Amino acid sequence: MPGRAGNSQKYKKWTQHSPTAIPTKIIVTTVVCAAIGLSTAGAQNLTQPEITPLEERAAKYIEFRNDVQMIDVTPIDSALVSRDAHNRLASHTPEDLSSGWMAYAALVAADTPSFVASVRKRVKRPKDRAQFLSELRTNPRSVRSLSGSQAAVEAVLMMAAKDATKIKAVGERYISDAYAMQNKGWAKKKLGSDGTSRLSEAESYAYSRARMSTPVLPASMDAGVRQPGLSTSPNSWTPSWSSVSAYPSANPRATPIMDRILVLATRYAVGDLTAPIVNGYAKSESSRRCHNTAKLNLDQCIAATRTSTEEVFCIGKHGLGEVSGCVGWVAGAGGN
Repeated sequence: MPGRAGNSQKYKKWTQHSPTAIPTKIIVTTVVCAAIGLSTAGAQNLTQPEITPLEERAAKYIEFRNDVQMIDVTPIDSALVSRDAHNRLASHTPEDLSSGWMAYAALVAADTPSFVASVRKRVKRPKDRAQFLSELRTNPRSVRSLSGSQAAVEAVLMMAAKDATKIKAVGERYISDAYAMQNKGWAKKKLGSDGTSRLSEAESYAYSRARMSTPVLPASMDAGVRQPGLSTSPNSWTPSWSSVSAYPSANPRATPIMDRILVLATRYAVGDLTAPIVNGYAKSESSRRCHNTAKLNLDQCIAATRTSTEEVFCIGKHGLGEVSGCVGWVAGAGGN
């Protein structure tokens, strides 16, 4: 076929003399590689980092933070507001608040730069990593020997003190508003249901409410060590959730809790963390009892209320003020 032969000769001649000519084989190879590269990049963008059991547990405390924030910014101008505040606070169990706080505290510790650096130094080589994990499993308190452990503890204490101070301040505002509301007609009016019925309503709310999904934290990996990146995470996850001034003072009785928090932080950092480990370490009987007492006092107080004024006082006194002491006792903060 003369036409095709002629074109073939012209193409051959062009490829021999054109300075920009690229062999067909290279063009095809380049296109295929580019397509593979785009496909891989797309897959990487769609793949989300794995959410760890520690982050899932910490979400329970963050949800409580979100509820406190909502209560703080909502003016008490109707009976519906105090009802919503009670339902929100009553939906958090003592177990969730206690273990959720410890899990979040471990993330705060794992985000402390000097602590992360000390862990990274211990697992620099595979042999070092194996030895470090073996030591951690046989003697959990060995985490105290890490050079950055004290800085991590101080970061946790500051978070606890600031959170407790903020929660206490919201509670004090509620108590103050309760007294100021005594001159308002709607606040003195008897509520439509008795206190016991409102406790049942709160239980139904807790059962049916939509729970917060755990976000993917902007965690980073460096030399096999994971850092959660709380400072650039969604607002409610940041250690600076509370901007109030606080002056923590370490409670000696909280030393075992701090040891557990450091173990969780270390295992999170080196990727040696499972749900059973979180279940075993993210718990404190002292903290749980404190939250349980606060809940019982809130329930008894609400059961005896007949007006919104009384209900607001109960929320401020027990649902917020007393709980702030459970959050901040490790740092000598919060409480009525």
